[in-house]
Amino acid sequence: MNTQWPIITELDKQRVLECLEEGRLWRGNAKYIFEFEKSFSELHGVDFCLSVTNGTHALELALESLGIGSGDEVLIPAYTFISTATAVLIRNAIPIPVEVCEDTYCINPLRIEEQITSKTKAIIPVHIAGHACDMDEIMKIAGKHNLYIIEDCAHAHGSVYKEKPLGSFGDVGTFSFQASKVMTAGEGGAFITKSKEVWEKASLIFNCGRPMGATYDHLLLSSNYRMSELQAALLLGQIDRLKKQIETRNSNTQFLNKCVKNIDGIRPQQRKEYATVQGYSMYMFRYQKEYFNNLPREMFINYLIDNGIPAFKTYPIFFETSLFDNLKEKYTQFHHYNRDIQYSSDDFPISKKISEEVVWIPHYYLFHDQIDLERTAQIIRKFVEVYD
Repeated sequence: MNTQWPIITELDKQRVLECLEEGRLWRGNAKYIFEFEKSFSELHGVDFCLSVTNGTHALELALESLGIGSGDEVLIPAYTFISTATAVLIRNAIPIPVEVCEDTYCINPLRIEEQITSKTKAIIPVHIAGHACDMDEIMKIAGKHNLYIIEDCAHAHGSVYKEKPLGSFGDVGTFSFQASKVMTAGEGGAFITKSKEVWEKASLIFNCGRPMGATYDHLLLSSNYRMSELQAALLLGQIDRLKKQIETRNSNTQFLNKCVKNIDGIRPQQRKEYATVQGYSMYMFRYQKEYFNNLPREMFINYLIDNGIPAFKTYPIFFETSLFDNLKEKYTQFHHYNRDIQYSSDDFPISKKISEEVVWIPHYYLFHDQIDLERTAQIIRKFVEVYD
């Protein structure tokens, strides 16, 4: 079975070659960067877009553009990739975990307000596998408490909540174009917003603290977050292919869900009606080992890989990584921080269970035909039989 990703067309190659032949490699003499930013902002229903170095930097840029800084608290899902948390730490702010929903793996709006304090400045909902968080409820909470919303859309290119594109609800939406994403240039990211004021602040920050144009008048301490022209050349054509690819993933996800429906111990990520378009940046399901003679998830994953199915275990709870050991001693923002933070997985049993059980299969596997997908379910059943 062919699982090659990314898909690179002849037109993609022509754009890259054109950049090389004409010496257009960076934003200073770019063509495709600006075409990409226009098209990507239109795709997500906003006015402004900046193409940046990666999704992690997009989050950092969002936080800095909104003025999040030392001692501020930012609410993030307990179950998320580490960058959602480290971007907050980089700003000398404090990531505060919130429990997630058992079925969608997204932040649970019913658990947000219990974590809000006078220091809370923002919420970062993460649209896991392109499934929309419950943005109506999250926006109500943000409005009630005067909080910023930064949508982490690393998984959610082209995904939609109630007919409105993800990334367009909050103050900023951030995206990743890392190699495994549904749009990719190997690395890269995007920052989108409806606010001209936020975009102007971000434009200054991401350009070494200087205004756009030929000037060396640096107005603030900052870094370089600019994407290259070659990356934009690779990404531009992928916008046109995204809708059709999402339709294929949706159709094949529904089919695969039916195939595994009656396999005890295999529970695919559920989808709510409000997730009107889910990009399925990965196919996620829970492997409940008690139905498989308590055989470890790693053994199951290796079995899938041995049978030609690319599979991976999911992220841990973000604060269970070594980075968060002795956090107060390591990071200066905690030295004068009065709130006693006790990061404990006991307080987040759903996130803990998800981190221990979820297996994911890359999105490009969902481009296979239904015969291959039926075979996937058969392989899983054989694992039950072999080790029963």
